[in-house]
Amino acid sequence: MDEKKKLTEEVKRYAKSLGVDMVGIAPVERFKNAPLRMSPKGLLPESKSVIVLGIHHLDCAVELGGYPTPHDIGPYGTQSSVMNPMLDDFAFKVARFLEDKGYKTLPIPVTNIWRYNPYKDLDVSFAPDLAHRYAAVAAGLGEIGWSGLFLSSEFGPRQRIISIITEVELIPDPMYEGEKLCDKCMECVKHCPTDAFRKEVKKINKIEIGNKIFEFPDTNKWRCAWAENFALNLSLPIPDKVDEKVILENLEKYGKRGGEEGCCLKYCMVKEKRYYQLNYTDAPRRKKEITKKADVIKEEILKMVQDEFVDVIAIATVEKFEDSHFFHPEFHLPDAQTVISIGIKIENETLEISSAVRRTIDFLSYKISHLLDVSGYSSITSGNVPHLTIGQKLTGKLKNYYFSTILTSAKISEFNWEKRTNKKKLKKEDIKNFCLEQKVDIVRFFTTSRYENFMKKIESYFSDIYYEIEDKGGIQSAFVPEIKEKKIEIKKVSDYLEEGKSVIAIGLHFPDACLDTAKITPAETVGPYAYAQYETIFLLRDIGLNVVKFLQNNGYKATLKESITGFYSFVKNSRGYLPDMRTGNIEAFLSGAGYIGENGVIITEKFGQRQRFIFIITDADFENDPLYNGENFCKKCSHPCITSCPTKAIKKGNTILKFEGREFKLPDLDIYRCDWAKRYGLSGKEGPSFYGIEPNVSIPTKITPEKIAECLINTKWGVQKLHINICEECIRNCSYKGEKNGK
Repeated sequence: MDEKKKLTEEVKRYAKSLGVDMVGIAPVERFKNAPLRMSPKGLLPESKSVIVLGIHHLDCAVELGGYPTPHDIGPYGTQSSVMNPMLDDFAFKVARFLEDKGYKTLPIPVTNIWRYNPYKDLDVSFAPDLAHRYAAVAAGLGEIGWSGLFLSSEFGPRQRIISIITEVELIPDPMYEGEKLCDKCMECVKHCPTDAFRKEVKKINKIEIGNKIFEFPDTNKWRCAWAENFALNLSLPIPDKVDEKVILENLEKYGKRGGEEGCCLKYCMVKEKRYYQLNYTDAPRRKKEITKKADVIKEEILKMVQDEFVDVIAIATVEKFEDSHFFHPEFHLPDAQTVISIGIKIENETLEISSAVRRTIDFLSYKISHLLDVSGYSSITSGNVPHLTIGQKLTGKLKNYYFSTILTSAKISEFNWEKRTNKKKLKKEDIKNFCLEQKVDIVRFFTTSRYENFMKKIESYFSDIYYEIEDKGGIQSAFVPEIKEKKIEIKKVSDYLEEGKSVIAIGLHFPDACLDTAKITPAETVGPYAYAQYETIFLLRDIGLNVVKFLQNNGYKATLKESITGFYSFVKNSRGYLPDMRTGNIEAFLSGAGYIGENGVIITEKFGQRQRFIFIITDADFENDPLYNGENFCKKCSHPCITSCPTKAIKKGNTILKFEGREFKLPDLDIYRCDWAKRYGLSGKEGPSFYGIEPNVSIPTKITPEKIAECLINTKWGVQKLHINICEECIRNCSYKGEKNGK
């Protein structure tokens, strides 16, 4: 087998092992008609292939969501709560899979990171970095329908798609050549609540992909996005012409009603799979056959649960709720036969743990529902279900538990299972091996006493008071600042876990191409870097939770934090304000993972600044790893991190101290100047300019909270306000890229 074929099969096999329903590969030549700024070559000039992954919408989530109005999303909410972040996970992992083999690879975020308005020569509104629906066609997975949605022969429009661009040449899949998937039934046109397929249609698009032509209306995306993106009430009179100005005026006047389930998706199904059951839903249902018996699925579900850190599972028939006053399964799934509840117990809870538990339990619930769905049964999860009450009734557990519920038409025999703790004295090597199994890149240890001794040495480094500017305005409206005083109190390990003796530092490297392409390729985008930041945080929380549960299941106490000191700032991102890259720098230094660079970011020998960290505090007694004693690459450097900072936030002087016989530096930073750019987006060069937003404010000699607030008010953010992403110049311009990149 030649190398190209072998690698192609490896990539597909790995993607399938993650849980995707479809994977296809397109050569970049099939994107020749895409605008350069939205093309593989525009994003990664060396690109040769695009890998496209897809996962299936739960059929009943689509069919039963959107009642009584499209705003009432119900079980369809799994799209944003599970499917999108799950696809982001998959793309990141596939990118790392190829990068670890030596190939530049750029994952593209699944959704939301886009330019609302045309940018320079790109005359496109709502422009993502890459249109995944077109990429799916180019990868041979299906066609574009009259609705403009991607259609596959198996699921119709009921899948979500993500793409990964790579420099390696893989064997492409042939273009889809089956029966035409869209029969122009026009249900998308009839049911569109904004009438976007008839009003303000500019022309009929003729899109050529892989020598095939697809025709569909060129709709006004502002009209289409009335509720889906901007959450405006669909009962409002929608003007004949909708643009950003109209959207902003209506948001100011009426506020938000809520998002919607897209009716073009809900009422679409390919002809071969379409049938109606009007006493169930007025939307078309998807034909499928039962391929597995319920008892077989039950065993698979139990294995899935036992492989995860789930503490309890209960399976009950719907008769268990016949006399219930709080839950009627048939209200949520008309043909429900079985209720499944899964629970995770958490003690010593932190924000990081609660975030990770919610993701873990929601993902697993979707996977169970998905297994039932593709096996031929009706199934939903989430929606308007009282998860905690159901879990308590079926398992008898309540305190410190998170629960999720799955409903299905499969009649599964009743069952209760609870994980038992297996107390075992753990060594550092046990923890390290477990972490490496979780696919982290760095595992290091330090003691509480080392932390306390170090913090005493540098306590004068921290100011007493910091002022934060909170936005009391809407996410897509004018900035309404409120200045809040924050007293800086450096935290102790015991503030999180009274018996804490040791800290485990775990680090995860993000794909190099996400940083190396930021702002400088023809796409001029920050999107993949912004995606790498939030995705690394989410994956680290997931892995950190697994380590916490591993310790707890062996009789130890543990909790999870992104920073123990509590002293860090934030960076603006489409996923909200994220902990900045300096978060956990002191803790990572104390673990011996690396040293603190001139810009305050931890630098490791292998990856440079291209990783993030999270920390597990435990009462297990692990000794210190040695402090970093390798080369300080900043000493040979001309310090582009300092010279490239648009606000001159990094001062050339450093605080030089000694600790445990080693000399180290703490950078001298002006936090307000740094936050001006990265937290508040008031420097176009850091990110806003690449979305067509120019703050147009001169940087004052002295930056005060009042000055920041004034400039935030005076900047015209428009609807782009929510989706402005930052790539810090001090990080982008760092000349040390790590040993794996040849330094």
